[in-house]
Amino acid sequence: MRAAFRTLGCKVNQVETEALLGFLKALDPQVVPPEEGADLVVINTCAVTTTAEADARKEIRRARRYNPKAFIVVTGCYAELSPEEVKALGADAVVPNARKAELPRVILEHFGLPSDPITTPPNEFWGAGERGLLNSRVRAFLKVQDGCQVGCAYCIIPRLRGKERHRDHREALAEAEALLRLGIREIVLTGVRLGSYRGHPRGLAGLVEDLYHLGAKVRLSSIEPEDTGEELLRVIARYAPGVRPHLHLSLQTGSDRLLRLMGRRYDKAYYRALVQRAYGLIPGFALTTDVIAGLPTETEEEHGETLAFLEELRPTRVHAFTYTPRPKTRAASMPQVPVEVRKRRIRELIALAQRLAEERIRPKLGSQVEVLVERRQGGLLLGHTPDYYEARLEGEALPGETVLAQVRGVEGYTLLGRVVGVKEAASPNLPLSR
Repeated sequence: MRAAFRTLGCKVNQVETEALLGFLKALDPQVVPPEEGADLVVINTCAVTTTAEADARKEIRRARRYNPKAFIVVTGCYAELSPEEVKALGADAVVPNARKAELPRVILEHFGLPSDPITTPPNEFWGAGERGLLNSRVRAFLKVQDGCQVGCAYCIIPRLRGKERHRDHREALAEAEALLRLGIREIVLTGVRLGSYRGHPRGLAGLVEDLYHLGAKVRLSSIEPEDTGEELLRVIARYAPGVRPHLHLSLQTGSDRLLRLMGRRYDKAYYRALVQRAYGLIPGFALTTDVIAGLPTETEEEHGETLAFLEELRPTRVHAFTYTPRPKTRAASMPQVPVEVRKRRIRELIALAQRLAEERIRPKLGSQVEVLVERRQGGLLLGHTPDYYEARLEGEALPGETVLAQVRGVEGYTLLGRVVGVKEAASPNLPLSR
């Protein structure tokens, strides 16, 4: 059977799609791009912005156009937000977030295969390690938290993902062990509000430390500044680079007034002190962040504050977004910044982000960096450094090996170089060749 999968939005969606692949082994699917003709198309959607909604609609229409006879299943936040519209666009089955664990049953039963405890996830924290991966990988996502009840003024996610839930650390560690047996080398912890994780007696710091002692390299996805405590920083510092010395700390704006208005639970002084502490404590620490252009009531001076604060922080990468009103959020009823002003401000933020990225990456020229090789493509080795730079390398190495590479050039956010030695061998369980 030919199956196509499209995942939009966050890493939580990515882990759920990856896990679904393992549960569909009974179908023996051949994974193909959606435009190449499929019997099954699964679209895992996002609705964090109006642009994300538009992307979801485009993918559904595109899937039906290229696959007129396929069984098309749509899930994720857009399916939760607008199920009737999703159905009208051409979906055969709509599975909202609250029923996402039913995806394997819905698909298997459509194709006449039984749904039983072996093919049904035990709960919403189902993962790829429970049934194995369809394709060999080096990095895998591990979902340990879902939901958010903070209620930032501009954000619709609490409505779409529900209250916070936390995976028991024993279940998470059992899945991590299964992933390591499959040959996975790096585990990326994910959650809608990851830093709030309470499934371990010591919270996220305790889970990270336990994963490291299992033999995993551990990376954290996005985390809120107020959830990033001293113990977590110390765990990262103690075990870096095995615990990756990189944090994505969402900023959103450099204006204290806007932070309060938007319901954010920190101010610039707190954020600055946190980042300075991380730089001082963690060897090779790298900061990435997000900012929003044109939040409701944002003045020109406050936009300038954001630009100046980013200059001060000097993150390696900034994800800049344009504010769009979301229905049934407090910010939607606030005075809005004119669209043309928002467009200009996002251009200025993107230009600054590109300059900062270039300034941060340039000192790596001529240096040696550590790279986890993930795959070979077009004769080159692709992977990531511990501080989350992409790397494209010449030379010989196995996927899953950690190599030392000489940096000879840069291209955007990517390091270009050549392998000069192997630091750690690939897992013997990883069935990949050179």
